[in-house]
Amino acid sequence: MDIEKLLTNEELINFSQNLSPNRDRLGDRIFPNEKTQNLKASFYRLTDQMQLPSIALVHGFDTEARIGERPTFEKVNFEKMLIKEKINLSELVDQYISNGVSSDNAILNYVFDDMGRLAESVLTRVEVMKCELLQSGKVKIKENHIDITLDYGVPSGNTSFSIADMSESADILAEFQKVYDKAKSMGQNIKECIMSTKALGKLRTNKYIQTAIMGTLGQGTLLTTAQINTLMNEMFGFTITTYDEQYKYVKANGTEASKRYIDENKIIFLAQTSIINEYGKGLWGVTQEEKKQGPWTMKSSQQYVTITKWTTPDPVATWTKASGLFVPALYNPNGLFIATATLA
Repeated sequence: MDIEKLLTNEELINFSQNLSPNRDRLGDRIFPNEKTQNLKASFYRLTDQMQLPSIALVHGFDTEARIGERPTFEKVNFEKMLIKEKINLSELVDQYISNGVSSDNAILNYVFDDMGRLAESVLTRVEVMKCELLQSGKVKIKENHIDITLDYGVPSGNTSFSIADMSESADILAEFQKVYDKAKSMGQNIKECIMSTKALGKLRTNKYIQTAIMGTLGQGTLLTTAQINTLMNEMFGFTITTYDEQYKYVKANGTEASKRYIDENKIIFLAQTSIINEYGKGLWGVTQEEKKQGPWTMKSSQQYVTITKWTTPDPVATWTKASGLFVPALYNPNGLFIATATLA
């Protein structure tokens, strides 16, 4: 069966341009996807750690006003990362035919499903990068002969919080108060706290939290998420989001394993300021494969992952590849606070 005739370049472009990168995942919400034509991602991040209201001075009449100061921004340039994966379509089609799938339409549907899985692998790698930035303030790439670290300038004091005790009798609220106080001293307003379901379970059974919500006689009451969020919002101004999603990867020995996007013991606090109301963006670019498909059009802004195919003469094989250029952008590094908890 001739895959070249079965799967045209026009169909590949249409598939790519109609493939949304948005999933119901934490990273896509915190860092919404955006496409630009540039290989490098340029964005401004707020570097002034003290985002407190500044005071104007009292002046005498008929005197010159003191010149005020603007918030400090820094322009950041990161090169977007090339993410790609390919598969041999000829082997795939031969397998389908051997198992009784013979019609062109049926085989084409299987091929499109396979292309979707390739694209999903790219999008999964993107989510891993977004979540790594959230739980560490950095993105480390150490794979496929690449060893680099993107440092987003999150202050070390923001990432060194430790909650050594989350038992029923531990004063967890006091630990949260430390993060809140640190954020407030920098003019940051924490709006969201991200943790695992296991960490949230520790809050449900904590006597200090139970007492704060239900009173002294309420100790031992298993609290609901709504009750806990009401307390957190009243005390600290944030609500809690749980994220337990996992992805699959292949280890060095060739076996498959699973891993969480956000480590179970990480508690992440996200702050917003009156200056920047977005946490960041997921910035995509134009791959070389996309450039070869033609010039930039209005639809190109919706082509995040590009699907291409080619044939090799020896051995005779048709390959399909999914590729994308991506890097996350963090606008307010001073508004990211990370705690490591002991959950045993």
